[in-house]
Amino acid sequence: MAVPEALVSALADPDRLQLFARICTAPDGLEAAAATAKHVKRLIDAGLVAETGGRYRAVPGVFREALVKGPADPLDGLFRHGRLVSIPHSGKARHLLLTHLADRFEPGRLYTEQDVREKLSMVHDDHATLRRYLIDEGLLQRSNDGGAYGRPSEARAAG
Repeated sequence: MAVPEALVSALADPDRLQLFARICTAPDGLEAAAATAKHVKRLIDAGLVAETGGRYRAVPGVFREALVKGPADPLDGLFRHGRLVSIPHSGKARHLLLTHLADRFEPGRLYTEQDVREKLSMVHDDHATLRRYLIDEGLLQRSNDGGAYGRPSEARAAG
């Protein structure tokens, strides 16, 4: 299900908005080679664009879908096909997301930076930002030398 915030976020960048306009106005869709992979990926992840036959085409129904009542679980609206499409800037949704991501790490176990990168890259390309947010919220801790990460035990996390 499309989420209005994800659509707006995907179109908030001027270059992505211009690319989306080019895709929308191309009668047979825009040739895949004519688009920046990074920008088109974000549009595809948001559900605004689909690739068929080597061409990118707009998905106009995504706007109608976004107006339908949102999902019961606020986290459902942040994911599409198991991938995080929008990172909330603050508030309850962000806290729920970070708590959900922290559940990927066992309390008391140590992880290398590579381990953390792999776990977070499974849901979003910007694993560094997610890692930083988890640390800022106290849901993940980093050793003083930066070589190890761990999730605090439940007793420490609550205190």
